[in-house]
Amino acid sequence: MFNAQKQFAELSQANLEKSLRLTNIALAGAERLFQLQVGIARDLLAENAETAKSLAQVKNVQELVDLQKTLTQPSVEKNIAVARTIYEAASSTQAELNKLIEEQVLEFNKNLVSSLEQAAQQAPASGAAVNMFKNAVESANTAFETVQKTSQRIANDLTQATVAAVESGVKTVETVTRASKSA
Repeated sequence: MFNAQKQFAELSQANLEKSLRLTNIALAGAERLFQLQVGIARDLLAENAETAKSLAQVKNVQELVDLQKTLTQPSVEKNIAVARTIYEAASSTQAELNKLIEEQVLEFNKNLVSSLEQAAQQAPASGAAVNMFKNAVESANTAFETVQKTSQRIANDLTQATVAAVESGVKTVETVTRASKSA
């Protein structure tokens, strides 16, 4: 009886620690995104004030066209930088959550195998069934690891492709901007 209470207390403590860790990961991710949003809002306000001042100083249509050209390029670059920062913050939080989930799965499987070994010791006649179940758990672990690695590889490939496409778009915008300035 005492052993069961001790195990229950340890399990409760472990679950509390995991819940706190999950909460801290989520809060840290939310805090990063909030700080990013505040920074973006601050920068946007300052940029809008500068744009308003510049527009107030425009005296003819040509100056307006020139101002528009100078405002377009930095805006695209800033949007790309913001998108990258958001992606990095989200990826970091996702990686921490994935690590926590992976640890949980590995711990669960370890406990399951341990329980199966104890069951096999207490009931030797069912040893073959326990071994078969252990093999199934090990196969599931291998499949989980394979799926996880494949998912990470696909996510990385998609991210790289997206970044490459955005950078290509920026180069295209730069080319068009240069061509329109020279025209």
